[in-house]
Parts: sequence; C-alpha cells; structure tokens
Amino acid sequence: MTNETDKTAGTVYEVGFHIVPTVSPENLPKEVDAIKAVLAKNGAVTISEEFPKLRALAYQMVKVVGPVRQRCDSAYFGWIKYEAPKGATIEINKALDANEKVLRYLNIKTVAENTLYGDKLLADEKALKDAEAAKAAESKTTAAEMDKSIDKLVG
Repeated sequence: MTNETDKTAGTVYEVGFHIVPTVSPENLPKEVDAIKAVLAKNGAVTISEEFPKLRALAYQMVKVVGPVRQRCDSAYFGWIKYEAPKGATIEINKALDANEKVLRYLNIKTVAENTLYGDKLLADEKALKDAEAAKAAESKTTAAEMDKSIDKLVG
C-alpha cells in the first residue's frame, strides 16, 4: 500500500560528467548550465554540485562528433546531485548522449545525505581527531608536570 507522497516523491541521483577539454574556461559555465537545464526540464531539483575542474584522464577517451574523432587526454570533471521523478533519467540520459560537449557521464541512484567524498571526509575526520588527541595528551603532560612542581614546592 502506498500513500500519495510516495507517488510524488522523487528519487535522488548523481550525475558525474566529463566535458571535452576544447571548451574554453569562459564557456564552461554555459555548458554546465546546459546540463542543469536538461535536469530542470525533466523535473529535477539540484541538491548539491561541484563545478567542473580540468583533470588528466587515466586513459585516452574518444568522442565522435559527426565525422570527427576527438581524442581527449584530459577533461573537465564535475557532478550534480539531484532529485527527480522516477523515470526522468531516461530522458536525461538521452539528452546527455546527444550533447556534443559531454565526453562521458555516469548517472546513478544515490542518497541525499552523502554529499561529500567519503575517503576525504574520513581522512579529514581522522586528522582532526588525531590533532585533538595530541592536544589533550600535551595538556595532560603539562598538568602532571605542574602537579610535581607544586608537590616539590609544598613538600
């Protein structure tokens, strides 16, 4: 048995995409806006995103545009997490396939809460805990040394 909110509630997705490196940095926002327009046209609401940055690729990718094969060793990589109605990804994928500036993309179902890189977040939390533990150990040592000094003065 489903209630009305189940029927209207969207599913959370994340699309990671590579934009061809031939796009100039000045035109990059225009290409990202085109991807966002595709999402919005299909009822998607953006949850979070990371603006694309130029990155070296692990291997060469080929984008065929008409009769031309464009070989890419680098690309602009970005991602957008969004909520959309079920079935919207079919049209979104078709539009991204047709976009000549999108080298490759991956559109996956995910959860809204996990918006940070897992390994990076865990490493940052561990570094913070280690720094706090070192500071606490330093203050304990200092307090113990002060107690000894007081005992010497009093005793």
